Amino acid sequence: AEEQLHENNRLLEETLAELQETQQQIIQQERLRALGEMASGVAHDFNNALSPILGYSELLLELPNALDNMERLTEDLRTINTAAKDAASVVRRLREFYRYREANEILLPVNLNQLVEQLVSLTQPKWKDQAQKNGITINMTTDLGDIPPIAGVETELREVLTNLIFNAVDAMSADGTILIRTRASRKHVFLEVSDTGVGMPEDVRRRCLEPFFSTKGERGTGLGLSMVFGIIQRHHGRIEIESEPGEGTTFCIRLPIQAQMASQTDDVGIDLRLEKSLRVLVVDDEPLIRQMLTKYLTGDGHTVETAANGVEGLSKFRMGHFDLVVTDRAMPEMNGDELATVIKQIAPDMPIIMLTGFGSMMEASGEHPASVDAVVSKPITLENFRRALANITNPPP
Repeated sequence: AEEQLHENNRLLEETLAELQETQQQIIQQERLRALGEMASGVAHDFNNALSPILGYSELLLELPNALDNMERLTEDLRTINTAAKDAASVVRRLREFYRYREANEILLPVNLNQLVEQLVSLTQPKWKDQAQKNGITINMTTDLGDIPPIAGVETELREVLTNLIFNAVDAMSADGTILIRTRASRKHVFLEVSDTGVGMPEDVRRRCLEPFFSTKGERGTGLGLSMVFGIIQRHHGRIEIESEPGEGTTFCIRLPIQAQMASQTDDVGIDLRLEKSLRVLVVDDEPLIRQMLTKYLTGDGHTVETAANGVEGLSKFRMGHFDLVVTDRAMPEMNGDELATVIKQIAPDMPIIMLTGFGSMMEASGEHPASVDAVVSKPITLENFRRALANITNPPP
């Protein structure tokens, strides 16, 4: 009996080990599946954001007369610039699945009607050009009421409206209409996006806001509407969905009107260019980044020396005299962390800006290399670059 008991225990231990191994394999498979879905979602969002950039830039290149119309040229360039900023926010938006809005996060006044007009133009390659290519004509109409500004994050609200418009377009299997309407009550502003598409049955309507739930097969990721839901929640709003099969769908978003909200930052509209000229060392392994930063800096009257990696950057730093170092993080031979550490050993007071594509993730995790004075995320605009230079060379008291 004792031998039988030992044998039974041995079999139970083997079975438990097999179950644990199987469980780990299942967990790993689910992690890989989720990672694949996330990667697909990122690619999907990048493609959406890049579409107007590619479309409008091609129009400017293919139509010589377009450059003669300064008003249209300015409008198209502004659209390209806005789309590029949205593409830059894709990586930052990966945090939106797990982060809550911080209590001290600044909400600024957002003109929702202006945002609607902007997005109608920005998404035109999707709802007009691509639809017509597929043999479908979609009429985009707006009914914008007299509404007050709302307190929010403009890039996030732009993402909400972009996803709702794209979702409406995907629901169209024949000619139809998309209507965007805004209105206000005493305490709330309402944004409605309606389409005359295929509609949703009740079971799909109840689940459409769940992450990874999609009825589009290979064309969908199931991330767009869940992102919308998370953003609206962080804006203390609500979203309601009305839909019937064959009768179209209406998404109604209700956002609170806040009596008090933060004003725009003090340096908006102020010339952030420095009065004194700086000698700057730019270290980055991407030639186009070095070229862009050089144009940024020389355009503001600074002197620039560039290096393609940390080793070359350190050599030029030892041989020259600089007021500021701007370095990438991920570089061959010597990365930005190592370069900053050595430079601080040589010149402890040397200001160092780390300009990196990992900036958003470093900010989210609270990571800040000890030898770096400021971490700035790529891609960067001229205004934000000037602000970073001003902050590091003239730190607030």
